Amino acid sequence: MIGSIALLLQLSAAMPAPAVPTSFTVKRTGRDTQVPVLQTPRGGAVRADLLARAFGGTLSVLPNGRVSFVVSGRKFEIGEALYFARVDTGLIPLSYPAFRRDGQFYLPLQVATDIIPRTGTGLMYDPQYAELRVFNTAARTGTPDVIDTPWNAGANGDDAPVPAVGPVRRSSGSQRRLVVVDAGHGGVDGGMSGPIGGGPPIREKHITLAVARLVAQELRTSGVDVLMTRTTDTLIALSDRGRIANRAKGDLFVSIHVNATGSRASWAAKERGFETYFLAEAKTEEATRVERMENEAVKFETGANAPKGDPLSFIINDMAQNEHLRESNDLAETIQQGLKTIHPGPSRGVQQANFAVLRGSYMPAVLVEIGFGTNPAEAAWMSNPDAQRTIARTIAQSVLSYLEHYESRVGGG
Repeated sequence: MIGSIALLLQLSAAMPAPAVPTSFTVKRTGRDTQVPVLQTPRGGAVRADLLARAFGGTLSVLPNGRVSFVVSGRKFEIGEALYFARVDTGLIPLSYPAFRRDGQFYLPLQVATDIIPRTGTGLMYDPQYAELRVFNTAARTGTPDVIDTPWNAGANGDDAPVPAVGPVRRSSGSQRRLVVVDAGHGGVDGGMSGPIGGGPPIREKHITLAVARLVAQELRTSGVDVLMTRTTDTLIALSDRGRIANRAKGDLFVSIHVNATGSRASWAAKERGFETYFLAEAKTEEATRVERMENEAVKFETGANAPKGDPLSFIINDMAQNEHLRESNDLAETIQQGLKTIHPGPSRGVQQANFAVLRGSYMPAVLVEIGFGTNPAEAAWMSNPDAQRTIARTIAQSVLSYLEHYESRVGGG
């Protein structure tokens, strides 16, 4: 144990120190708390009592110069002059020990920015905005029976602050459009499952259906016609999803998915963020991995539903899809920019890959990975009804923004 702690301390000492903020914000539902950061020669430090209070708890003073507090169900115990913190029954090394100054107990900033988010559930620290975000961890593991809950109602029916996403609007005189909304996976194809390392379990097919239903609801309210490829927990063949859109003469195709890492190791749980894809040859190893993961749904399809390998059809399909390549890219960029304004994770950019679900859609088509279900904090966030409606409203706004821009270019035709 001592040898392992010494090694971890050496590794942490070798890493470059990040910029130290003068303060950070603990963002909880209905309440934001600013916590000042004390600048020291060893790095930033925070008062233990203020940190505990920001989470709605109190600091307990223990014998032998130790303090304890509880965050997200985990008990943290830290002693003065000790190079480690006790979290429940485990030990985590500190970059430098806790100390007292002017009668107050100070903890390394690392406790707030790294240790608490890493060991708790539904917690994420964003260094760009110096925010420690606390998400509702009441995950939904099944499709809700009623989805038309008032959009400012919390997971437990409590009032929650209105998300910073305004109402969706469609300008008067705009041409009536049909958007096909596709909830990824379904039925025996559950998609990804998570998160890694504990927390309320989620299945991709339930999250995608909940968000897709809300996207459809927002678009219909704004005056856009919507067709959903599935409205229940059922399997739709990947090739059939495009055919459904084509038969209906859809103007846009938007497929909703949840991302996952390629590993179940503990380090993989840190992977997070959102990205939007359009149909083209994958350019990166990561895009190829996501393409392979999402295309695996073909294994659930029966022989009758599997696509046929007709070379002539392939050539015709390729020509039809290339016609919409630029528009698909523009739509993906618009959605990605919109999600940047509300998503707690980093933007992973617009990507391209050869997704089976997009191949048969002869219209601008994108696939949105709304976050990593393998990341405990993002899994909890995506499971929160408030977050789902915020995601849906943002995607709907982005679709409308794209349509307005497209119609201004082509004169509404």
